[in-house]
Amino acid sequence: MSQAVIVTGSGGGIGQAICQRFRDADHYVVGFDKVESKDADEWVEIDLANLQRVREVTKEISNKHPVGVVVHNAAIQPLAAAGDTSDDCFIEVLRVNVLAADALVNAAGASLARHDGSVVVVSSVHAQVTTAGINAYATSKAALEGWVRSAAIDLAPDVRVNAVRPGAINTAKLRDGFDRWGRDVSAERWAMLEARTPLGRVGASTDVAAAVYFLAGAEAGFITGTTLVVDGGASARLSTE
Repeated sequence: MSQAVIVTGSGGGIGQAICQRFRDADHYVVGFDKVESKDADEWVEIDLANLQRVREVTKEISNKHPVGVVVHNAAIQPLAAAGDTSDDCFIEVLRVNVLAADALVNAAGASLARHDGSVVVVSSVHAQVTTAGINAYATSKAALEGWVRSAAIDLAPDVRVNAVRPGAINTAKLRDGFDRWGRDVSAERWAMLEARTPLGRVGASTDVAAAVYFLAGAEAGFITGTTLVVDGGASARLSTE
């Protein structure tokens, strides 16, 4: 029987691509999200900020299926600067973006260990280099990569833990962000983004899915505690250029 895969944030653009990538390889995919996940074999409607519920549902899934891979892709990104993010909002960001990963491992850990398991989290370039006005999000992604390094030590040798760090990816969320400037300005900024990316394009959801699939699989069997950057070279370029 092929291993089952849990994918959080399975209803979004990157989540859909991750689900499809694993299904193409004959894995049984369980999607966790508030919105319906049509690209998963099974969808669990869940608020990932509810950590106790995350543990309960993950344990139920692990009891029914041989869970060998957990992909924590879900994230929320409120627009607020340092000092302006409410306590409740900041805590919710940390719950969804970071603590949910730990809750998933807590509940699926035994199954992961039995199946030489792998945990892959989707981070962001904002873990290392960021922009104004998304303080809680940037903080959470930096914390998530710290969690990866620590969890990789704690769960070795039975379970590998890694991160993928995407840059700008062509998803509905990114396009909506650009649209707030209006059509003409949005097109200009999009062209600038492409020009400033060494590979000359905005990333696709499938680029991230391919990296996640690689880290989860046997070909990455000697890789743990690391972060794979998928940003077209953008974060390698000096911002002062």
